[in-house]
Amino acid sequence: MPNAQLLITKIMNHLSLKSLAFYGVAIGSVSLLFKVVSAYGETNLKAAPAIAGNYRFDPKNLPECLQSDSLVLTIEQSGVYLSGNLRSDSSEADREKIAEEAPSLQGKWETQGLNLSGVVPNLAGCRDSTATGQNSSVKMRGIVERESLKGKISLTDKAGATDFTAQKEAAPKPQKNEH
Repeated sequence: MPNAQLLITKIMNHLSLKSLAFYGVAIGSVSLLFKVVSAYGETNLKAAPAIAGNYRFDPKNLPECLQSDSLVLTIEQSGVYLSGNLRSDSSEADREKIAEEAPSLQGKWETQGLNLSGVVPNLAGCRDSTATGQNSSVKMRGIVERESLKGKISLTDKAGATDFTAQKEAAPKPQKNEH
């Protein structure tokens, strides 16, 4: 028992008023800092909206060389970073093959909308006027409103941008395999 009293006395000597005040201020400061950072994050930091999917373009709103094509833009998203492919409309089997390819467009979601640019291979209608070989340089800026993508597209650095509208396609429902 005397050893226990000696141990308690040693602990009490180390816990002076200065030590308790220091630990109290440190814990209070950390708690206040946590509250301030949490309040800032909840009011000012917002996640980018989920815009990944397939968007079918209205051909009437495309540059002349693409008006005969039915184009589909496939967007993949990781936070604010975007990638995608712009292709002439194709069958479901072709889309699965295209989905496995590396994305030809890269970009970012910003507060005012999306920006995508890159070199797109095999845009059928634009091989002669805007292509280098089989590739077309594409730049897109747009905003997503509900299920619609509206913006501007240009096919070369020298060409003027053309307004476009694209509608998001419904995600295909997975088929059940019956055994």
